[in-house]
Amino acid sequence: MSEQFTRRGFVGTAGAVGAAAAFAAPAIGRASAPSERKRLGIIGAGSRGNQLLTDFLKQDDVDLVAVADVDDRHAGETADRIQKTKNSERPHASRDFRAMLDRKDLDAVIIATPDHWHALPTIHAVLAGKDVYVEKPVAHNVAEGRAMIEAGEKTGRIIAVGTQQRSSNHFREAVEVVRSGKLGKVFWVQTWNFENISPVGMGPSPDTAAPGYVDYDRWLGPAPKRPFNLNRFHLLFRWYFDYAGGMMSDWGVHLNDIVLWALDAKGPDSVYATGGVETTEDDRDTPDTLQVVYEFPAATLTYSMRKGNGYKFNGHDYGILFCGTDGSLLLDRSGFEVIPDQIAKPYGFRLVHGDRDVRKITLEPSSMKGDDGQPTHVRNFVDCLASREKPTSSIEIAHRSTNTCHLGNIAYKVGRKLNWDVEAERFKDDPEADALLSREPRAGYELPTV
Repeated sequence: MSEQFTRRGFVGTAGAVGAAAAFAAPAIGRASAPSERKRLGIIGAGSRGNQLLTDFLKQDDVDLVAVADVDDRHAGETADRIQKTKNSERPHASRDFRAMLDRKDLDAVIIATPDHWHALPTIHAVLAGKDVYVEKPVAHNVAEGRAMIEAGEKTGRIIAVGTQQRSSNHFREAVEVVRSGKLGKVFWVQTWNFENISPVGMGPSPDTAAPGYVDYDRWLGPAPKRPFNLNRFHLLFRWYFDYAGGMMSDWGVHLNDIVLWALDAKGPDSVYATGGVETTEDDRDTPDTLQVVYEFPAATLTYSMRKGNGYKFNGHDYGILFCGTDGSLLLDRSGFEVIPDQIAKPYGFRLVHGDRDVRKITLEPSSMKGDDGQPTHVRNFVDCLASREKPTSSIEIAHRSTNTCHLGNIAYKVGRKLNWDVEAERFKDDPEADALLSREPRAGYELPTV
């Protein structure tokens, strides 16, 4: 790159940030007066960016005025979509997001880039006085996520994260059930993702020249220099550690986020993992089979992922199962179900102690339909631009959830149990594992000093 990211113009501004109650419902549905209209830009206009746009375009008090994507097709097609849907002036489209940050009339940005491009535009945006909605997982590594938090704190800007299940009523209700004690002592939690793509997976793909409509060097950004390969590019980048963290961070962050919420925890005390590329013949370097065990003070969480067998767990190919001494709660985006348990009279107990009364479980079965929460999540962010309240999924909350994914992947890489200091965000007496909490970015793409 000819321009370094120390470019002038990124001037921070301060703002007040209010606290939000743990279970407060998101502020939704309030239409702003014309003087309160918000002007937004989008950075990363591919598949996920356009999924988010579906809900941002429905906000009557939001104008989308700028688009940036290193793929000219993405930028142009998205600008056309905004113009047509909003019946407005066509947004300015470019490859470089920095131009929109220099605009005095821009209030906030939506960042839906690949994971390795979350930290840089987020930090530059808040230093330029813009609020941010950034997709999950928060960052490529723990150090980047911490830098994003520090930038938000210093500037007073809002940073919301797209862990949208926090805005879903049925996820909130499920968390309340777990915290209420209705399930008894919750001591075991399972999260999982199962599907069968064996044996081909993505299939092999040769290195080629990058398409002319793509600034591939800028796409790589802070990641190591690599030849262009279709498997490492749009949509499929997440299966390579250079850019993301595989299924662990792509879906595990959504599932583990709800677990941390329900357990009222910032992170585990320890983690260990096993797995590998066991059933697919493509060139991914993230595992297609993974089992991670997290130890919390009061409960154990296991995350299970497999790409070589799609047999559903309790009838679900993904989900969360909270197990308590009185019952279980099975949860995914379609809803949740509370399942009362039964006390057993084991054969050996009866022989030794005779037949005796056992306690009665009074938990009643219940259920609730649900959704993924995205429309409400988007509206909450827009409302927070005016109220200056913390969003439902703040950068601090989502950083901790993302960290569980980083921890699982690091434990997988080093191949041993790791003890975690949740406050210091370091491993205990393990320099090798600590070295994986960050990485040296490629020259020209360093994080700015905050």
